[in-house]
Amino acid sequence: MFTQISDPFHDLRMPLQERVVDKLADMLFASDMILDMLQDERSRESGGFTTVEASVRGVYEQINELMKQLTD
Repeated sequence: MFTQISDPFHDLRMPLQERVVDKLADMLFASDMILDMLQDERSRESGGFTTVEASVRGVYEQINELMKQLTD
């Protein structure tokens, strides 16, 4: 597995829009992973994660829309 190490000095030299898009991409990736985990676990458990899934899906969609606005 590849682990990216953030260089704070390099990050500061990047334009603000690129830094924001980069962090939004991290958030999008993390929310997608959470949705995958919830989907996988749902087949094994009948936990009360329905509201969590709906909230995370909403966050995913909002971040996706922000990224589209920033990269168009």
